Amino acid sequence: MNKNTVVIPTAGLGSRLGKLTQFLNKSLIPYKNKPILSHIIESFPTDTQFIIPIGYQSQQVIDYCKLVYPFLKIKFVIIDDYVSEKSGPGYTISKCFDILNSEFWYIPCDTYYNEDLTSFNLKHDTVFTKNVPTEMSEHYTMFKIQNNKVKDMTFKIQQTMDWEAFTGVMFIKDYVNFKHRLSSSQSNEIVFAIEKDTNQVNLNSWKDFGNLEIYNSEVKKTQKYDFTKTDEITYFTSNKVIKWFLDESIPKKKYEKTKLNTNIFPNNVNNIGQWLVYDYFEGEVVYKNYSVDILLNLLNWFDSKVWNKKNISLDSYCKKFYKEKTLQRVNLFLKKYPNIGNAHTVNNIPVKPYYYYLNNIDWDMLENINMPGFIHGDLQFDNIIIDSSQHFKIIDWRHEFAGLVEVGDIYYDFAKLLGGFIINYSEVKNNNFQYEYNNGHVKLTIPHIQNYEQYIKIVEDFLISKNYSVKKTKLLVPIIFWNMAPLHTPDFDLLLWYLGIKLFEEQ
Repeated sequence: MNKNTVVIPTAGLGSRLGKLTQFLNKSLIPYKNKPILSHIIESFPTDTQFIIPIGYQSQQVIDYCKLVYPFLKIKFVIIDDYVSEKSGPGYTISKCFDILNSEFWYIPCDTYYNEDLTSFNLKHDTVFTKNVPTEMSEHYTMFKIQNNKVKDMTFKIQQTMDWEAFTGVMFIKDYVNFKHRLSSSQSNEIVFAIEKDTNQVNLNSWKDFGNLEIYNSEVKKTQKYDFTKTDEITYFTSNKVIKWFLDESIPKKKYEKTKLNTNIFPNNVNNIGQWLVYDYFEGEVVYKNYSVDILLNLLNWFDSKVWNKKNISLDSYCKKFYKEKTLQRVNLFLKKYPNIGNAHTVNNIPVKPYYYYLNNIDWDMLENINMPGFIHGDLQFDNIIIDSSQHFKIIDWRHEFAGLVEVGDIYYDFAKLLGGFIINYSEVKNNNFQYEYNNGHVKLTIPHIQNYEQYIKIVEDFLISKNYSVKKTKLLVPIIFWNMAPLHTPDFDLLLWYLGIKLFEEQ
């Protein structure tokens, strides 16, 4: 084993992070588009030997590393007990003693830093610390430091500002004595194996992402509106796009879908367990580079390369996907807002109560007029990449249509495209929208794309040229917004709801 041996324990429940780790290993919580685990791994050279103790949601960690880092030397160590009173960092690292036969780094998996640890010329055991506010000190092991040496230590006791918090990061040079001290301490806490006069180095970039308040605060600095989903996470690392799904069947179906038409998707799509991974496609989303010509090329590309029509009956599937799902989503929204007010106007347009529009939807038309074929399923400019040569690739495709992977209703793609003109989803991420409700009068600031009515007209003309139904396509747009509404956070969910009402009125 070489000098760069790194132990990254991931076995714990991550209970301090609450719902974030209810279904996800804490090492995989995202920050700046990467899991914390990747920030740590990628801070070391590629010839590093990584030892990763695993326990809670262990398969997630194994599968992620196999997909993203197949070229690295990673040894997983199964921790048999990560929940009882004997569990803890000390117990976890003791289970690695059989393979820890050289100096090593120890880095908690919920630790973030942006300094090059390997740049320190460390010749002795060294702990890394940072000053924290007095009121936070009771959450940490605190060191009294003199001349960059540990002179005293307390464990989760409030201390004054002249003490330093232990970040959990340490370099162990004398691994034989360290293992002996930890075994002799008979403690499940690793800190009791740290001796007085151990060397100390400041790690000023440290952020404790095991602390929910700190994590949420830092994440808010990197995003203007939380467009994330609780059952899906997207990461970008190692020139790959990696997606995690709570429901393991979703990435499996997404992967199966790519095999039906590989040329329209990014390269090297793969699936293991809850993960989907594919190569990053150089280019930009069409929201950042659109024009009339690009839209026309896009429609022709989809018509010739993507929307491969199928000769099957789709009526019953459309009933399930449109009517049954919409009624479920409307009920979900009303459960979320049981006292939702009926609007009299939306952007000065007189409107009726929501149930009027719901009761007058022409479900028969939506079910019986359909175009079975291969579809994207979430077709809007944020999910299409265009490169410098004007080539397209699709991303974030829908995994199924009412249970069907191979086929869906092509009308749904057209309606999604129109919806993406009316709401520029990239601007929603920048929080460039507004919702106001005042005595039954709703005012919406909607982030349309520039000249959105012209782009809608282009799609409508395309539909007419193919003898497709413009009426059905336009009816699906407010239905889509109503389906989206309960899945998002305020105030975007309310904007979607009342925008749907406005569009129903304008039909």
